[in-house]
Amino acid sequence: MAAQRDVAKRELRNRIDRYMAGGKAEAVFDPEANALADWLAAQTPAGSAAGSAEFVDVVQLLGLIHLCRNGILRPGTELPVLPETARLLAPVHRSAPQTLPIALLLTVELIAELPPYRKPEQLAGKALNLMNHGIAENDVPSVAGAINLFMDAAAAASSDHPDRASMLTNACSGWLTVCVMTGDPSAVDHAVRTGEESFAALPPQGAHRAESANNLGIALRLRFDRDGDATDLDRAIELLGEGIAYTPLDHVDLAVRQNNLGIALGTRFNHSGRRQDLDVAIAALRQAGEALGPHRRERPGFLGDLAYFHWVRFQQTGDRADLEAAAEFFEVAVTSHDEGLRQRAYAYLQAAREELAKLPQQHGRLKGVWKRR
Repeated sequence: MAAQRDVAKRELRNRIDRYMAGGKAEAVFDPEANALADWLAAQTPAGSAAGSAEFVDVVQLLGLIHLCRNGILRPGTELPVLPETARLLAPVHRSAPQTLPIALLLTVELIAELPPYRKPEQLAGKALNLMNHGIAENDVPSVAGAINLFMDAAAAASSDHPDRASMLTNACSGWLTVCVMTGDPSAVDHAVRTGEESFAALPPQGAHRAESANNLGIALRLRFDRDGDATDLDRAIELLGEGIAYTPLDHVDLAVRQNNLGIALGTRFNHSGRRQDLDVAIAALRQAGEALGPHRRERPGFLGDLAYFHWVRFQQTGDRADLEAAAEFFEVAVTSHDEGLRQRAYAYLQAAREELAKLPQQHGRLKGVWKRR
């Protein structure tokens, strides 16, 4: 294995050198380069080799190819002297670790031989970096590591630390991410626990309540899905509404929070049959869809949710306007990158078109529950 790793390291170094010498983009961008870098990273786990010369060599190579791919290292320039670069970056590493890519962060830690993080802000910064890396790479261990760092940061912070609640909120968000990635039902309980801690640490008013209320609301709605306790769902809706109330109209997450509220209200309608919940759910989901730009990746899923509840209301009332709206929004949902969502949306779209063609005949042929996951 060591011999194979040495061959892979030499090949990756040669690719970097060829790119730097002649600007041959394929040297670092082609699928073989990707596979080589992925294999080398997988064969050099940080947990067992951190601090070793071998691990440092591999992290340096992965960091260099990352810099080449992102245009930071350009052909004709000299490769950075990594030990010196690490020393120069050490102050940034200490004060704002979230600004460094994870491979570069590890390189700086190891080469500059920096002491462990101690301050809560530093722990939280590294946690944020690791969380972003885990989400981007669909890497559950990285997300779990980030959760632990956020909890360590909260433990290191004083009870009146201004960012302590945010650290706990981020831990709650991490557990929600684990739930989505793995389907582990215990992740929901952890999300509720850390969400409750976060919410309790907040002042009664202020913008920081928005994210905390939203995350805890999602966690409680997921626990309702699992356990069926209507108290959880009622409180989830209350919290999600509060989160929206504290979110500025131009905030990037407003549409997501409106969609979360709409889903929760629709869930309560499915549970209790109260028409008012369905009407308010549709209004919230429509606001979420309108708030998203036409190129946002989430848009087909959001409009699929809106289409589904228009379809449900058509089942209740026979109102042609709801059927037309359902068909219109399912047409957007079928453009989703999610294959499962596309298939569900297509089935509903076909049924809606059939119903439109035969009105005023009896409707309601396609029933079921629309789920995005």
